[in-house]
This record gives sequence, C-alpha cells and structure tokens, in this order.
Amino acid sequence: MYYWSLFFHVVFAMFWIGGMLFTAAVLVPVSRHQMFENKRGELFKVVGTLFSRFSWIIFLLLIVTGILNLLGKGFTWDVLLSGNFWQSVYGRTLMGKLHVFSLVLIVSAVHDFWLGPRAALLMDSDPENPKTKRYRKASRWAGRINLILGLVILWYALMLVR
Repeated sequence: MYYWSLFFHVVFAMFWIGGMLFTAAVLVPVSRHQMFENKRGELFKVVGTLFSRFSWIIFLLLIVTGILNLLGKGFTWDVLLSGNFWQSVYGRTLMGKLHVFSLVLIVSAVHDFWLGPRAALLMDSDPENPKTKRYRKASRWAGRINLILGLVILWYALMLVR
C-alpha cells in the first residue's frame, strides 16, 4: 500500500508542477499568437479555471497521500505527534516542506480566486488600462512564485528520501 501511495503522491506532484511548467513554457507564449488577440483573457480564464480545479483536488490528495506515506514508512501517530520527531533531521526537513506547502496554498488561493480571474476579465475588456497591467503583472508573479515554491518542495522531497 505504501508504494501505491508514494506512486500517486509523485504523480500528483508531477501533474501540478508540470502544469505550471507547461503554462510558463507553452501556454503563455501561444497566447501571444495573433489568433488570440482580444481573447487572451478568455483563454486564460478557461484553462486557468480548469487547472485551478484540478490543482485544489491535487492539493487535497497530496495531503492524504503524504500522511499515508509517513504511516507507510512506519511512523505512527504517536511518533508524528511527538516533539522529538520534529526535532530530528527528518522531522525538520518535513517541517520545511510543510511550511513551503502552506505558502503554496496561500499563494494559490490569492492567484486562483482573486488575481488570476480579475486579470483574465480585464485583459479582454480593457487591455490598456493600468489596472489591467497591474493585475496581469501580479498574477504572473504569483504564478512564478508558486512554481519556485513547488520546486523548493520537490527539493525537500528529494532530501527526505535520500
């Protein structure tokens, strides 16, 4: 059961980080094509909404599989709830990963429920407005920050298994 949980944990993480990399490397450049002139906001709204829904489900599944992974490695609830565990090298590394994941949840919520939808709406309705440019810039930075945080989580995950 542990290996299945670990397998799905890695697949969910790959989907989430891969989706952000796809967005940065493929979707954003494609959105600049003339075909999407005056439709960029709509494109990002459709794609962003779908990816956001999947991401929030994946966040929940990452939490569940993460807990199952710890239990599958032999850590009991008593151990996980003890102060000694969190003072060990493994516990401190896991705590770092969990702190960064908490930041991801916050940045994702701000991006997915405020900045992104607002930027997408304004991109098509009033693209030259300074407010539109501020929302687009803030939304881009939130996405970049989340990608960096996701890669930091990946680094912590590698430290946990090595």
